[in-house]
Amino acid sequence: MPVTAHEFIDLPEPLEQRIELICGEVVGIDRGHMPHEVVKSNVARVLIVWLFQNPIGQVFCDSMFQLDEQNCLIPDVSVLRPGHIPPGSTGSIQGAPQIAIEVVSSETAAHLEKKIDLYLAQGSKSVWVVFPEHRIVRTFNESGQSRKFEQNQILEDPSALPGFRVPVAAIFEGL
Repeated sequence: MPVTAHEFIDLPEPLEQRIELICGEVVGIDRGHMPHEVVKSNVARVLIVWLFQNPIGQVFCDSMFQLDEQNCLIPDVSVLRPGHIPPGSTGSIQGAPQIAIEVVSSETAAHLEKKIDLYLAQGSKSVWVVFPEHRIVRTFNESGQSRKFEQNQILEDPSALPGFRVPVAAIFEGL
């Protein structure tokens, strides 16, 4: 029987595993190991520095987004536009982030694909999928287009972050 978002939020989270609700199913996701955490930190740092100079959003890490009654996702890093969280809000963040960023370490392709579709269907402008092992970043935008950025290229996302540009190599620094 499918689990609702309200039931899911009341579940205790397992000690060594992160859980998400995808289409009413509770899905366990292993906590990231060192390459995953280094990349996640690098992505957050690059975005925080850029957004400090261009204050059009705020960076969150490992925050739960209740997309609807059947889906509660926790992107590794996310960007929210100002005003997304009303003052005095409590509980999980309602709706999809402006940008959801998933660092791939142990997730199945089927769950990853479903999460990309859910973020975009629920209002995300962009989803970034970062592959530490291959040192590539794929971006998916709301019109269904995707782009692949390799380590020697410049990552940009004009529809979600106009003017943002960073060497892909900066995301994989320290690996």
